[in-house]
Amino acid sequence: MCHVKITTIRSPETEKYYLRVFGGFLLLFLNSFCSYSQNLYDLQHSRQYAEYLTSSHQYKLAAEEYERLVFLDSSNRVFKYNLVKSYRLAGDFNSGIRRIYSFYGRYEKNMPASLASEFVKLEMLTDSLPVVDRFTALNTTLPEKERTAFLCLRMLLEGKYEEAERIADDARQKYSSFPTGIVHLTKEADNIRFKSPFVAGAFSAVVPGTGKFYTKNWADGVFSMIFVAGSAWQAYRGFKRHGSKSAYGWTFATVSASFYLGNIYGSVKAAKRYNKNRKDEINNQVFVFVNSDSF
Repeated sequence: MCHVKITTIRSPETEKYYLRVFGGFLLLFLNSFCSYSQNLYDLQHSRQYAEYLTSSHQYKLAAEEYERLVFLDSSNRVFKYNLVKSYRLAGDFNSGIRRIYSFYGRYEKNMPASLASEFVKLEMLTDSLPVVDRFTALNTTLPEKERTAFLCLRMLLEGKYEEAERIADDARQKYSSFPTGIVHLTKEADNIRFKSPFVAGAFSAVVPGTGKFYTKNWADGVFSMIFVAGSAWQAYRGFKRHGSKSAYGWTFATVSASFYLGNIYGSVKAAKRYNKNRKDEINNQVFVFVNSDSF
């Protein structure tokens, strides 16, 4: 049997044709790929991605995306606001403050209300109350309701609880949408009954340990009462058995007197510590409220 091998012969023109067709498809593919890649980073897609990051509480990444958006459109106030807000919710307060300064300078009177509110929140969260006072005195865009809310929170941080509650009650009558969280917080703060260091010391001077009971340090109070009473009893026994020159009696008398005086001093310190802890609790609630985005 005879096998015939068929060989296809391509002319140079045919090969050039196939090369042009292949090159055209390649250019079309690369152009589509590049266009798609560019679209991933255009304004619209970056905005959607930033909104997704915010909604999923990825605030640090959202801030990075809003930095891109501000770069792409530096005149957009919404992008600037969302950038600063993302920094605040991410806990990067100083970066938020720096970006506001880069947008509007220091104490800009006509700063948009939304960014002015963010600025006050950031300065409160960094405990920069003098800056808050200066800014609110100069700025003209903050709505009166927000200005009153910030004033209440400012009073709470200063420890002026009664005045804060009075302002909050008046604001609730004036503004139907005044934050109820501030009203509740001012009432809670005003209901705190602080302990008098003088009274605590006086209690312990009369009956050792009762000053600690007054400040709700029950275990310390019981320990102080037992230890002072026990050492005083041992001193009494020593003096009763060996007279006024008893070394045993004087040793325990010295120990008892030291603990007696130390208990008075400790009761005064316990009252001050109690008051500080209550103030810190209110301050922490204020900071949580300011950063909660509740108003």
